[in-house]
Amino acid sequence: MEASIKIYFTSINLTIIIISPNRKRVMSSIFKLPNEIILEILRYLDTKEIDDLITQFYKLQSAKPILKLLYQRLFSGKLHIINEEPRLQFHHDYELTIDNFKDKLIECNNEISFENCIFKKVRPNIIEFKFTRQQSDYRRFIHDLNQFHELIESTDSNIRQYFNKSLQINIFIDSNLVFMENPDTFKSIIIKLLLELSKNEFASKIQNFTIKSSEIGSLYVAHWSQLFKYFTNLTILNLEDNFLKSNYEQYLDVWGMSQKFPNTLTQLNLDRNMFTYISKDFLINLPSSLAILSMNQNEIEIIEPCELGDALPNLRNWLLNYTKLCVISPSMFKKCNSGFILEIKSTYLPDSDLQKLHLIAKDRGFKVLI
Repeated sequence: MEASIKIYFTSINLTIIIISPNRKRVMSSIFKLPNEIILEILRYLDTKEIDDLITQFYKLQSAKPILKLLYQRLFSGKLHIINEEPRLQFHHDYELTIDNFKDKLIECNNEISFENCIFKKVRPNIIEFKFTRQQSDYRRFIHDLNQFHELIESTDSNIRQYFNKSLQINIFIDSNLVFMENPDTFKSIIIKLLLELSKNEFASKIQNFTIKSSEIGSLYVAHWSQLFKYFTNLTILNLEDNFLKSNYEQYLDVWGMSQKFPNTLTQLNLDRNMFTYISKDFLINLPSSLAILSMNQNEIEIIEPCELGDALPNLRNWLLNYTKLCVISPSMFKKCNSGFILEIKSTYLPDSDLQKLHLIAKDRGFKVLI
């Protein structure tokens, strides 16, 4: 029977210890291996261990080949580009402020910018822009958002080439606003960013997009809600806590007027907004690829009937917890697939409708959580 071989690292001299099934130990420097294999081995080290090794070898002129591989390991993973004082921390391989990111892409024609040269050449697996506002800190957050806007509009070839070779881009913006603040500056900047991103050549690389607690639901919704369809590989969209609602001025159902989202979308988060009703058109115009629809903590009272199983055949989970829901047609779920979960905790649905829902769920093999 074939046994597994375990590999251990010692960071002092970067040797590997291979323990064979008969317990014999073989020690060897990994730098005798081809570069491609070395990089795969270095992925077993966490970023702190890589940083420690870079510090150890940084001042050794003879260690540049080693340093190059260590930098490649860092730069080819998940890159975070953050605002100057982020409120939240996320897992990453390498992290830069937006100003430092631009500095990394300067011309590299001398020894001083050795690290920057490698950064420019390495393809990142994921670039994530993470902007979170500190409490009461407006100026810095607005500055960083404006820097982001300048970055995506830049014609600098270094910046354009770097974005073009990236495999995936994610964007997370949390303005951390409360109703009493109501600064239109934030809203305008974020809507402007959304507009520029939708026109940008790397829009097709954006797969995960969050705009949170930004109150953009109070400005130009009929216009900017049309932009998401240009993000042709978007899979996850989070628009929670943005004052979104269905009716705006002369538009009775902005979100149901047409298909707003690309056919790649699998998760849509509309929690903590101001929807009061869900129209048939809203549901029909959602992409058929949608698997999770979250609408918790809205003011939803009425859901217009439609054949949900036909409109959203891939829907696995619809969350309507802590809403004012009191009118729904249980028969709209008759074509839902087994495995589907409807969450309606803390709503105002009458017992008769809840009983009908449970009977349909039992017949179709899905769950109703109340």
